[in-house]
Amino acid sequence: MKYKGLSKLITMGATLALVGVTAGGVLSANASSKETLTVAYPSVYAFDTGPLATQWWNQVKAGFNKEYPNVTVQYIPIPGSYQDVVNKLSLLYRSSSTAPDVAEMPSAQIGLWSSSDYLAPMNKFLGTSAWFKEFPKVIQGEGEFNGKIYAVNVGENDSALMYNMKMFKKAGIPVPWKPKTWQDIVTAAAKIKKALPGVTPLWLNAGTGSGANGLLQGINNFIVGSSTPTIQTSSGKMVVSSPGIKAALGFYQQVYSKGLGASETALFSPSAVTAPLALFQTGKLAIAVGSNYYGGNWTQFISAPHWPQAVQTMGVANLPTEAGGGLASTLAGWDLAISSHAPDAQMAYNFINVAQDPTNLIDAANWAGWVPPVKSDWALPAYTNFAPPYNADFAKILPYSTETPTSANYSVWVQGMGEATGMFVQNPKTTVSQALSTMVNYVTQQLGNNAVATLK
Repeated sequence: MKYKGLSKLITMGATLALVGVTAGGVLSANASSKETLTVAYPSVYAFDTGPLATQWWNQVKAGFNKEYPNVTVQYIPIPGSYQDVVNKLSLLYRSSSTAPDVAEMPSAQIGLWSSSDYLAPMNKFLGTSAWFKEFPKVIQGEGEFNGKIYAVNVGENDSALMYNMKMFKKAGIPVPWKPKTWQDIVTAAAKIKKALPGVTPLWLNAGTGSGANGLLQGINNFIVGSSTPTIQTSSGKMVVSSPGIKAALGFYQQVYSKGLGASETALFSPSAVTAPLALFQTGKLAIAVGSNYYGGNWTQFISAPHWPQAVQTMGVANLPTEAGGGLASTLAGWDLAISSHAPDAQMAYNFINVAQDPTNLIDAANWAGWVPPVKSDWALPAYTNFAPPYNADFAKILPYSTETPTSANYSVWVQGMGEATGMFVQNPKTTVSQALSTMVNYVTQQLGNNAVATLK
């Protein structure tokens, strides 16, 4: 079933007027008049390669123009890193003359731009949208603030433990690996270190080099799996100290004080979140707190040279909770939003509606390394057969994942927590209290006492 806009001719007296009808059932006025729709997107960072990003966006444009031939889509590709994308969009949004009608953005930034009145709410369009109803509740709320939805997802990243099954067998660790507690992870890494001294036992993102992505695939998974999983309170305060944060920092302290983690040079690189892909492929890494995009990056379609042995080599294990037995994973992705200055918000939504077509969503998931947000897409062969068994494995994890905060203050918290985790890498003798103090002081100084919270 395709969730595309429809169009029909209706007769009003002797005049024929073309009216666009979206899947949400909202009429688009003046659909037959000439207009231009500006769309900004990351040209390199979000997809696995720049050419794939170009191919996908051209595919969406072609589908849109079939339904709205009188609308010219003008793309604004944004090159560079995650932070380059954020900085460029921030500049574009500062002026109504440069603000793109539609923009693809990381979910962690939605709160920053919606609170600055840069984005338009989409509730009136989404009320009867077929595809939005198929989003799990956790994804529906990704772009919601104060009851208004400012962005909708086009692809998610969640986390799990990726591990080299052959290395585990050499170290005497049974496979499939099913760790029940955090200590099981440390124990397995220690056995790897002893049995395979030339291998990095555990990749655990630390430091500020990868920004929010480093936390998404790092310490946030442990915080949300702790006894106090809250990162941001219901009142909007950022949690700077809690039993859960202390426990998560304690896990980091164990890993790096025992020499089980990667080097400072590798971890502090801006490309740290993708470094495990090559390390696994070259036999230099045993375990990683990794993401759903790993499997796709080992396929022939994405990678050259690809890694055909990945399926026989790499396993996936759920990341356990602190208490044991549960499943912990953080969730964040890329979303589409409409500018509050868009002259035709309906047409901007029509474009988003076409982007949500199942073929477009699954291609985006496969080419960018995402889990598609629509539940019915998770079982389609076009998705599950692209990178088996990894695509299906990570889709199963998604409904149990915890959404990363998207408030304006989260970026400050990210920097503070990144500095705290980085301390263990720089000095393995760092204590939990020292790292926590660094984090508390930074976030509190930046946001003020009234914007932070301590949980007992």
